[in-house]
Amino acid sequence: MKTFALGVLLVLGGALAGSYRVQPGDTLWRIAVSHDVDLTVLLLLNPEAAGGLQAGAVLRLPERHRVAKGETLWRIARRYGTDVATLKRLNGLAGDALAVGQELWVPPAPAAPPAAPEPAQPPVDPGRLERIASAYLGAPYRWGATGPDAFDCSGYVGRVYGELGVALPRSTRDLWARLEPASDLRPGDLVFFSFGGRGVDHVGIYLGNDRFIHANSVKNRVMIERFSAPWYRKVYLGARRVTPAKRTSLR
Repeated sequence: MKTFALGVLLVLGGALAGSYRVQPGDTLWRIAVSHDVDLTVLLLLNPEAAGGLQAGAVLRLPERHRVAKGETLWRIARRYGTDVATLKRLNGLAGDALAVGQELWVPPAPAAPPAAPEPAQPPVDPGRLERIASAYLGAPYRWGATGPDAFDCSGYVGRVYGELGVALPRSTRDLWARLEPASDLRPGDLVFFSFGGRGVDHVGIYLGNDRFIHANSVKNRVMIERFSAPWYRKVYLGARRVTPAKRTSLR
């Protein structure tokens, strides 16, 4: 198969298919002759061209179909996404009879439909997230602990998301570096703070309604607090989101 630069023209064993983009100075007669297409057929496929051509317009070019044994007009029409009446007009047919080997003008075959996108993974279920996260309320803070009896901040986040079926990086710094930034806070987003003033050093989970839950190293327990509290707003760095793509790549 050879592909030519004139429009989207395909040449398959002498059968023309596809389309042609009109160039300055083109006429219907010249296009029909250069592509070995009957002028009447070209007009039937492109009735808007009867009033004149405009450079840049795209014309449909017909294909030739050779009738095989057992084929009918209805079957051929279905193959090319058209109807029997159109096939008859293109070929000047009065009846339905066809002969094996007979050549018919047919519209260009319809393009294959685009592949359906993969369904997006659903967002975090806020209710389920909060139920899992709240089950550990009051659990003591212990540096380096990942539960279930004690946690540090990133160990707690990893435990909650682990129960949601998502494996996350272990450290607060890796969570900050590897997850997607989030500007519009949603339940399930991770919120990061700099208590020591030397970069990110604390993480919690935003629950919505101005609340976040975290393993608090000052009060030594897992607790829910107000996100807009002045102290937290002062040391807040930003948020990260566990997107569907990351849920797979971080496992």
